[in-house]
Amino acid sequence: MIISHVYKYCFFSVPRTASTAISRYLTAHLEGIQEGKKHSSYQQFLASATSEERRYFTFAGVRHPMDSAVSEYLKKKHDHNGKFSRGHLKNGRPIHPEAMKRYRYLQDANVSFSDYFLEFYHSPYGIGFHEQTLRHMDHIIRYEHLDTDFERALSRMGITSGYPPLDRVNPTRKKATEYLAFYTPEAIERARKVFGFFMSEYGYNIP
Repeated sequence: MIISHVYKYCFFSVPRTASTAISRYLTAHLEGIQEGKKHSSYQQFLASATSEERRYFTFAGVRHPMDSAVSEYLKKKHDHNGKFSRGHLKNGRPIHPEAMKRYRYLQDANVSFSDYFLEFYHSPYGIGFHEQTLRHMDHIIRYEHLDTDFERALSRMGITSGYPPLDRVNPTRKKATEYLAFYTPEAIERARKVFGFFMSEYGYNIP
C-alpha cells in the first residue's frame, strides 16, 4: 500500500494492474510512502489507521481477469525478471509457494495456456479482494483505460497539472496477441465459471 499524508490518499496494489508503475509514480512525484505489505488489503489498513487516515481518498486498479490470467501464465513461463528461478524478489522476499508450484509445473510440462488454466483455475476469482478492498474504494483504475483513469484519480485529489505522464513498468514478455486467442472453448467455459462474478461486478465482457 502507498499512503500520502500530504495529499491524503491511499493506493492499494492489485497484481497485474500496473500497480508497480503507479506505486513508483506516487512515491516519486506525490509524496507517497510504502506502508505495510505491497498487496495489503483495505481491511488490513483499517486495523491500524487513525480516524483521519480513514478519511483519505482510496483507489486501486482492476483488469479483465481473462487478460490477467494470460499475463500471469506468460510471466511464469518466461521467468519474468528471473525472480522465479531465483525463488525470491529483488528485495529478498520469497516467492509465494503457490506461485513457485505453478512456475515449476510450467518448466516441467511446458504446456499451453489453456492446459495451464484448466489445471490451476477452479475456484471463483476475486471475491475475497472485492470484499476486503475493492468495494471500499473511492476510485477504480481500469488497466484498459490506465492513463485516463489515473488522471481522473489525480483530479479527484485536486492534482490537475505539473506532473509527468505515467511510465510503464514490468510489461509482460512476448504478449503479442489478444488474450482471447490463448483460450480454447473448454478454457473459455471454465473462465465463465471462475471469473463470472468479477466480470459482472466490474462490467467486463463475458465471452
